[in-house]
Order: sequence, then C-alpha cells, then structure tokens
Amino acid sequence: MQEPTKKPGPMWRCQVKDCTFSTPPTLKGFNQVAGHQLHHSKEGVPKNQRIFRLVDSISGEVLAQTLTDAREKGLLEPEPKPEPRLGIPVKPEPKPTEQQLQEANIRKYAEEEGITFEEAKARIEAIEPEPEPQPIPVREKLEAKGKREEAKTQPSSDGIFSFNITLPADAFTFFNLAKSCGLEKDLDKPFDEFVWDCILKRFETDYKVQLILAPLAPEEE
Repeated sequence: MQEPTKKPGPMWRCQVKDCTFSTPPTLKGFNQVAGHQLHHSKEGVPKNQRIFRLVDSISGEVLAQTLTDAREKGLLEPEPKPEPRLGIPVKPEPKPTEQQLQEANIRKYAEEEGITFEEAKARIEAIEPEPEPQPIPVREKLEAKGKREEAKTQPSSDGIFSFNITLPADAFTFFNLAKSCGLEKDLDKPFDEFVWDCILKRFETDYKVQLILAPLAPEEE
C-alpha cells in the first residue's frame, strides 16, 4: 500500500480500514483512488466499506466526500502540464471550433430549461438572428451626413413634416406596454403621436419648459 504523503494540504485517501492509499487532490488522483477500490473488491471488502474521501493530509479531517463537493469548495487542484521532452515538442491542445462552442451553449440551455438537445436547438433556430452591422467607410459616412443636412422637409397642409427617424426596438415595446398597463388612455393613439407626447413631457420634466403655439406679432410697416 502507498504511504500517505507528508505534504500538507488536501489529498484523496482510501477509507478502508488499515489502508493508507492516497493520491493528489486532482481529477487524475480521484480516478486513481476510485480504481484502487477494485483491489479491495477482490479482497472481499463489502461495497459500503469501499469508500474514499478528500481529507487533510496532516489531520485526516474529511474536506469533501465527492468530486463535485471538492470542485464546489475549490479544493480540486488543476492537473500539472506535462513537461516537454528534449527534442519532442508538446502538441498544443486544439481549440474548440465555433460549431463545438455553439453545441456546448445549446446543451447548457437545454439543461437549464429541462428539455432535450433537439428541442433546445429547434428553439434557437426558430429565432431569426439579427444581421451583423457592416462597417461603413469614413468617406461614405461623411457623404451620407452631408446629404442628410442638405435634405429639406416640406410640411403638409395640416402642418405635419414627413421625416425618417431611427428608434430602438424597445420604443415600440414601451408603447404597447403603456397601452396594456392603462398608462395610455387613448388606445387608438398612433405611435408617432405617442412619441410626440414623450417629447413634450421631456421638456416639462427635465427642461422645465412648456412648449406652446403662439401667434407671431404683426410686422411693422
């Protein structure tokens, strides 16, 4: 039997009576001491007595009873990297591909939702991904800005300007939320009027200014 290490710290140790087999506090050590139980099985030791624990190497105090327990408590040490042999380079571990990373994320989502991998994949594929924004050259940005500044908007007969504006998608969400929660009493109000009301309220609350329409003073002849 292997003698217990004298190095202070945690270690995997066989708990069979009169056995001192122990291994380092790593995943490899866990597998070694788990395989060691086969030796006791051949000796006829009952299954409920063939156990091992992560213990303090000096006091023998049990620190963790399972591999998961040791990981959660941060007691499991990482495996040491193999030292390269002279003249034989160590082959680096291959990086996971984009597909492998995506499949790992789908498996994690499936575990969290309690569904199968296929169901989780179908849900994700049903969501249409947003197109990635394409970079615009600086020259085109400046030309587009100049065209916007030169553009003129003509009001209609009822005083309404037509102009394209870009708003985040949440603006429509808040618009529908205001109606569904009863904050907006006029259920037939269109979105553009709702935005205008928000602009007026911003002037009142943040700028302390009320926007009104007033006739112009007559010009002196």
